[in-house]
Amino acid sequence: MRNKLLFWAWVLGLVATWASPASAQTAPARELRLITDRTDQGVLRPMLDAFEARSGAKVTAVFMDQGLVARLESRPTEADVVITKDAELLEIAAQKGLLATFNSKAISEGIPASFRDPGNRYFVDAYRARVIYYAKARVKPSELSSYEDLAAPKWKGRICIRPGGHDYNLALFGQFMASYGEAKAKAIIQGIAANLARTPKGNDREQAKGIFEGKCDVALMNTYYHAMMAYTPEQKPWADATAVFYPNQAGKGTFIMRSAIGMTKAQGNQDLALQFMEWLASQEGQEAMVRATRQFSPRPDVEIHPLLSTLGAEQGVPGGRFKMDFVPLAAMAGQREAVLKYVAEIGFDKER
Repeated sequence: MRNKLLFWAWVLGLVATWASPASAQTAPARELRLITDRTDQGVLRPMLDAFEARSGAKVTAVFMDQGLVARLESRPTEADVVITKDAELLEIAAQKGLLATFNSKAISEGIPASFRDPGNRYFVDAYRARVIYYAKARVKPSELSSYEDLAAPKWKGRICIRPGGHDYNLALFGQFMASYGEAKAKAIIQGIAANLARTPKGNDREQAKGIFEGKCDVALMNTYYHAMMAYTPEQKPWADATAVFYPNQAGKGTFIMRSAIGMTKAQGNQDLALQFMEWLASQEGQEAMVRATRQFSPRPDVEIHPLLSTLGAEQGVPGGRFKMDFVPLAAMAGQREAVLKYVAEIGFDKER
C-alpha cells in the first residue's frame, strides 16, 4: 500500500511539474512589422514602446529615408503596417493597389472624414503646416503675407529652402498646382527660385541656421521644427532668432503636410495591425503622437502642443489655430510628377 501511494504521489508531482508556468514553454510574443520613412527612430519609438506595453506584442521597424513606395512595390508583404511622414505617398501606394482596406468603427469615429481615405486604406495620423520662418531682427510680420509674395522682387537673394525635389517641397508645390492652378503655381515656384539666397541644400533646420547666420532672411519650413530646435541646446539659438508666419491667412489659408498610416496586404497579422492603427487613432495614441512629433492632431479633442500654440502670435493667430487651405491628397498625388518635372526644368536646385 505504501509503495502504491508513493507511486501516485510521484505521478501527481510529475503532472504538476509539466503544468507549472516555470517549466512550460512560453509562447513567443506576436510581432508587428512596420516600415516607415521617418528617419529618426527616436520620434516613433516612444509610441511603439507604449503599444508594446499595452498589447504584449513586439514591434520591429525598418526605417528608410527615401523610396518608400518603391520598397512596397518590391516587397509588398515585408511589413504589416506602413507609416509615412508624407501622406501623399500612401495615396500613391493606395492607387497602385499596395494597401489593404480595413473596417474600424474606432477609426471612423475618432478621425474626421477629411483626414481619412474614402476607400479605408489609410488615415492621417498627424499634420503640420509648411510656413514662412523669418529673421526676427530683420523682418517684420507686416512685411509678410502669402506664398505668392515670396516671388516678389523685394525678396531677391533673401530666401533659403531645402532642395525643391524633396518630398516636403514637392507636396507644397503640388498643393500650389491643385489650389491655384498650373499657371499661377509655376509663376510662384519660379519666383521663389529666382529669389533664393543660395543653392537649396540641407534639411529644414539648416534653413533656420541660415537665417541665424545672416545668410537669408526667410525660409519655407515645417512648424514642428521650431519646437524641436527650442528643445535642442545647440539649435536653440536658431529657434530664438526666428519666428513663424502662417501664409495666406487673409486668403485661402496655409498649406499643411500630413503624415499617415496604412495596412499592407501581408496576411496573418492584420488583426494586430488594426489594433495598432486603432490605438494610434485613439485620444491616448494621438496625445502620444503630439508629444513625440510636435505636430497637430486631426482629432479635435486633442490639445495643441504648448510650443505650437504660440506660433504665429505676432501676426495674430490665436492659440496656434490657423486657417488652412485643405487640398485632398488625391489632388496632390496627381500633381507630383508634373511638379518634379517642372522643378528640374527651371533648375530650381542648381548651384548658386
